[in-house]
Amino acid sequence: MKNKIFKITELVGSFAISACTLCAYSNTFSVPFQFDDIPCIKGNTTITQLGHISKIFNFWPTRFLTYLSFAFNYRIHGFSLLGYHLINITIHIACSILVWKILKKLLKGINNTDNFIQFLIPVWAGLIFALHPVQTQAVTYIYQRHTCLATLFILSGLFCFINASEGTRLNIFWLSSSFVFNIAAMFTKEISIVSPILILFYFFWFKNALESKFKTWNVVAYAGFLCMLFISIIFFTHSINPAEIKKVYSLEGNPQQVITQKDYLLTQGQAFLIYFKLLLFPLNQNIDYDIAISKSILNPPETFAGFLLIFAVIISIFILFKKNKIISFASAVFVISILPQSSLIPKPDLVVEHRLYLPMVGYAIFLPYFLYQKCNKEKILATIILLCITIFYGFLTYQRNSIWNDPVKLWNDAVVKSPQKARPYLNRGLAFVQKGNIERALEDYNTAIKINPRYVEAYNNRGILFALMKRYDDALKDFNRAIEIKPNYVLSYNNRGVLYSTLGQWKEAFGDFDMALKLNPSYVDALKNRGIAFLIQKNYSRAIDDFSKAIQIHPKNGELYNYRAIAYLLSEELDKAKKDTKTAQRLNYPIDNVLKNLLNE
Repeated sequence: MKNKIFKITELVGSFAISACTLCAYSNTFSVPFQFDDIPCIKGNTTITQLGHISKIFNFWPTRFLTYLSFAFNYRIHGFSLLGYHLINITIHIACSILVWKILKKLLKGINNTDNFIQFLIPVWAGLIFALHPVQTQAVTYIYQRHTCLATLFILSGLFCFINASEGTRLNIFWLSSSFVFNIAAMFTKEISIVSPILILFYFFWFKNALESKFKTWNVVAYAGFLCMLFISIIFFTHSINPAEIKKVYSLEGNPQQVITQKDYLLTQGQAFLIYFKLLLFPLNQNIDYDIAISKSILNPPETFAGFLLIFAVIISIFILFKKNKIISFASAVFVISILPQSSLIPKPDLVVEHRLYLPMVGYAIFLPYFLYQKCNKEKILATIILLCITIFYGFLTYQRNSIWNDPVKLWNDAVVKSPQKARPYLNRGLAFVQKGNIERALEDYNTAIKINPRYVEAYNNRGILFALMKRYDDALKDFNRAIEIKPNYVLSYNNRGVLYSTLGQWKEAFGDFDMALKLNPSYVDALKNRGIAFLIQKNYSRAIDDFSKAIQIHPKNGELYNYRAIAYLLSEELDKAKKDTKTAQRLNYPIDNVLKNLLNE
């Protein structure tokens, strides 16, 4: 009978979390590629080459498994959005269910909880993790699969360790599984460093209730080995540039804006304040926060307030260690998860919402347990409050996702909330271009350059816009300016090459295409554009070579097959032209009318 009840509760919990998550994210399946999605997924040629696993690994070893998952997405459905979002949401559901299952395990060691509490609290924790609107940036933003997948492996490693440490016998299967998941996390995202620390904290917090065969030194050795393994992977794969541990440059294209360790650490006081606010009152979310670098712990005052809050949480961890292990552990999970991302190692972005994805585990555990404790004699009241909170969270998540659905709305929202930051204007300008609103796009690019006169990407994008408007002299000035600021900026060499081709300046055009390919031999657009230039120059064999190289890198690009078919047709290789025309048509590319006629012969 107990087994039957257990299975029913498992099904109910899993179904509730899965169904609610799908409802909250039901409007995300067509959210377009945004922000880093474009260069890191859509413009990343390594994920188009699943047959060359080493290239995917070498691109970013400590994020290999995430990029491998993108490569599988591409192999199955190209750049069709549905598959990417479906995988992200599935990972998010799995993480939410793990939060539920881990808390169920923790509550088993608490003697003063009845069956009703032991069932309800973990389900609420899973729902809070799943539905909190801050999670949208990690789930809806496709590129942040890094964060979700790493969290999945970290939580899986912890869950398996909990299973391994229960009872009077050491369970080798669960311990081995924990080790495998931890290794996977190390090749998914650098936040995996928190995994062995979480395992240590879990063991020390709950070892008295475990009756485990684990000795303390065994657990310390296991966690220590995982830490050393992580450091070794970082060192031998060169995944982190040692110089970037001391300082990084702003992502807004200004090489003079340096963020040092001291700058970053002090500014995280402001970040902590924003993160706490987002946890408790998840309103006014922003894809691109704009905060000034803190000059001291008291300037601005929010810096001190943020540090005061995080220190209060740290102190509460130790004060509550014996009095309330669940709340103490939940607080520890939050602090352990947030500090590696918001401490001494500087990052170009000072505040981003996806850094709360893993720390949300601590908040999700804390909130329902705290409410049921405070409403000890009024469990129905606690249940009603939590029901209202989760419905509210789900509503906010759905609303936030509707903004993600429209790039203009998303970046307009960022412009309103960060009016003195250049990057939101750049990205809104790009969104306006995609909508065909050239005038508004030009206004945004001008504003971005006014805010940051050394913004390379803004000059490049405005140059493209000027070229579309046939303001060729202005376009050339912008491409030259971008290359002057950043001499190895591949995009502007390619775009200037296209401009020179338009002007019939072939020597300069080929020089720029060659330079772009020297800097990045796998740059598909440069290969395509040089191939088109060869085609116009009637050098069909060179054109075919360039299109073939591009196709090898990007085999699902119908446009490339279309151009190569034209080259084959002009070089009188009709069978090959027909074959490429059919491939382009199969890939849903609108093929040239001449090629259509050829296909129908």
